[in-house]
Amino acid sequence: MLKESPAGPPIDRSQRHGSPVLLLLVTLVVVGSVLSLAVLDERHHATVLTLFLAGFAALGVLAAFLYAVGILQFAGRAARNDITKAIVDGAEEGQLVLDREGKVLYANDAYQSFCGGVPGRAASIRPVERLFSGGSDVSEAVYRLAQAAREGRGATEIIRLVPALTGGASYGWYRVRVRPLSRAGGDTAVHWRLTDITRDREKHENEFQELQQAISYLDSAPAGFFSARPEGRVLYLNATLADWLDYDLAEIADRNLEIRDIVASGGEALLAHVQGQPGAVRTETIDLDLKRKGGQRLPVRLLHRVAFAADGTAGVSRTLVLNRSGEASGAEGLRDAEVRFARLFNTSPFAIATLSRSGGIESTNARFAGFLPNQQTAGPRDLLSLIAPADRPRIEAAFTLARHGTGESEPVDVSLAGEVGRSARFFFVPSGASERSEEAVIAYALETTDEKKLQEQLFQSMKMNAVGQLAGGVAHDFNNHLQAIVGFADLLAGNFRATDPRHQDVMQIKNSANRAKSLVRQLLAFSRQQTLLPETIDLGDRLGDLNAMLKRSIGPNVELDIRHGRDLWPTFADPASFDNMIINLAVNARDAMPEGGSLTIRTSNVPAAETDSYNVEGLKRGDYVLVDVTDSGSGMSPEVRRKIFEPFFTTKEVGRGTGLGLSSVYGFVTQSNGSIDCLSELGKGTTFRIFLPRHVPRAGDLLPAGADMAAAGEDGAPEMAAGGQAPALAAAVVEKVPIADLTGTGTILLVEDEDAVRNFGARALRSRGYTVIEAQSGVDALHQLETHAMEDIDLVVSDVVMPEMDGPSLLRELRARKPEIRVIFVSGYAEEAFRKNLPEGQQFDFLPKPFSLKQLIEAVKRVMS
Repeated sequence: MLKESPAGPPIDRSQRHGSPVLLLLVTLVVVGSVLSLAVLDERHHATVLTLFLAGFAALGVLAAFLYAVGILQFAGRAARNDITKAIVDGAEEGQLVLDREGKVLYANDAYQSFCGGVPGRAASIRPVERLFSGGSDVSEAVYRLAQAAREGRGATEIIRLVPALTGGASYGWYRVRVRPLSRAGGDTAVHWRLTDITRDREKHENEFQELQQAISYLDSAPAGFFSARPEGRVLYLNATLADWLDYDLAEIADRNLEIRDIVASGGEALLAHVQGQPGAVRTETIDLDLKRKGGQRLPVRLLHRVAFAADGTAGVSRTLVLNRSGEASGAEGLRDAEVRFARLFNTSPFAIATLSRSGGIESTNARFAGFLPNQQTAGPRDLLSLIAPADRPRIEAAFTLARHGTGESEPVDVSLAGEVGRSARFFFVPSGASERSEEAVIAYALETTDEKKLQEQLFQSMKMNAVGQLAGGVAHDFNNHLQAIVGFADLLAGNFRATDPRHQDVMQIKNSANRAKSLVRQLLAFSRQQTLLPETIDLGDRLGDLNAMLKRSIGPNVELDIRHGRDLWPTFADPASFDNMIINLAVNARDAMPEGGSLTIRTSNVPAAETDSYNVEGLKRGDYVLVDVTDSGSGMSPEVRRKIFEPFFTTKEVGRGTGLGLSSVYGFVTQSNGSIDCLSELGKGTTFRIFLPRHVPRAGDLLPAGADMAAAGEDGAPEMAAGGQAPALAAAVVEKVPIADLTGTGTILLVEDEDAVRNFGARALRSRGYTVIEAQSGVDALHQLETHAMEDIDLVVSDVVMPEMDGPSLLRELRARKPEIRVIFVSGYAEEAFRKNLPEGQQFDFLPKPFSLKQLIEAVKRVMS
């Protein structure tokens, strides 16, 4: 506050003022010149006049120079700033202007009053640095202002000074501003402004204290209170309610508390679905249970008030909470019974609603309110609006039966309107109210959405497993027949020259068998019984290698865009099967875009913390590498999307597809411990998301137990893979080297229950110089060993699935008699299908059916050597 002081002129040294002494001197010079003309001789008059005029000419030139440089100013120009100057001179805000050396150029009366000096005397003016002194907070604020002034920039500080600058007040609050000020001629000055804001601060402090007092009254009230937004965010909760719920107010301030965090049994739905007319205020009385921090329940009565805007949307709610837990439980009055019934009604795990005779919803509990639409709109609500249109006739029939009370209503399973896939089971009973009452029917409902999803998942899993077992069995039997066809075709081909037309006929038979073999391999892939040859691979590098092949596969009308994620984790998978998967998906995408489009393949890392956000069925929590294949094609309907992974299901024309492409993709992904998901909508394209587990490389990953040494043979079929059950066996695998000489010597025990396959194998081995002992089963093989010395047997080539005694059982018997005996298993099933039946630590080699004559001879030669 400014002290009343006698009015005094402001100090303004920024302008030049007239001087009486200078005026007197000029007058004396003029008068003296006139007198000298009168006194002197006439002949000296010319000299005096010349000197007089020369002197005044020199003064004129000097005045013009001083005006040009700004030292000399005319009163007429300065008068134009009189109004502005008067405003600044009389302002309540202290104004101080200093030049660059800190000399006072201007200080208005208000600043002189702050200084407490003599009005009009520049010597009494103290700059801000000397005016404010005190504690460390004052010194720091003044230092920041002075630093800003030296750097030529503006700054503002609020300073509390004890005592005040003026008057006898014990303290004062001041706002101090500084800024650079440009002057004529390019010079700069520093402009300080000082404002006393003590009254404003005291007013704000008083208002704050009143607000704190009001909050204290509300916090100390014997009732709870909270306020929340329409979406459920709690904005305020008083101390009484916080104490009832075992929350600390400081803890509540640090977390985003929702209504569902403090209301039990889904009661937040009752609060969220309060309805009112546009522009009105609605207050509902609701009896329910609140939820303490530890999970205990607190019975309360809520007086819940919501104001609605002109468009019917709900505003912030204000809710009074009455604690009902302290009431005497022994009293069985009508009021106590009503309260207990309201609590039971609102906290029931069943959704309950009372319906009018026209089907309108009269009242609901919390569970039933969860079926209502999320938006709060004015107007009546009816039961049929909650039901999907296709199921409304059945609901209406059950409701009518209950309303007339003519029979017992059966439960009705229906789909709910709105969210796709949501379902419920409804029960209807007559209310038993009088004819005058609006309530006619009581509806009970149980949400069955999760149950339906679980049933669908179970049915789908059972169906896929059953089809997989069937496909695996068919593939195994079919492989045996193909083995005979491929084998004898090889034997026939050796009897004809390449130029012989019969040789070409045999090759046609063999090519057709190889194409059939490819279909069987896809069946095995779907049934997760294919022989995988996994290794540590980088998906980014793998897709880079596939780039050229993919462009050829999809054609020029489809734009291919491959986007690699940064720092991709490695994964452990079969590279050939991965390539087939990507090509299958790309070809399917091409077929979905007959007019052209875009195909985008993205890779990225998915940390375990983000797994749940993808909402993929069967995807376990863990680190994955994601391959995202997206096309801009025609998309799929939900009905088609549910069947795409089933074998032989296709939407293509007859002759354009077997329906095994996506089935083999599904089998490869699941056999690799990954997951696959499909997102598609008609007219909006399709996205396949493949999640392959992250792999941390370890020693021996390139030689995994079982089947890591296999490669493609001459006709594209996998060659022999050596291995066993334990990772330690990988070190014993013999590296594959080119074999020129396919002949050999030694005795081989050939065990095969299919006569055609056994005959082919025996002829092929004997033609290369080996001695072959044939056996039709595992039991027959043991009988053969009774007539042939075990030491004479160099190698056993055995089928896996045989009557009486299978391959693993035969291996145990052979190893018991001769531990070092070498064994090659052949089978139409994958090695993983029977490895679990082998004893721990057993070593063996594997050759998948159907194999060619060359593959059989190379496998035997490699093991024998």
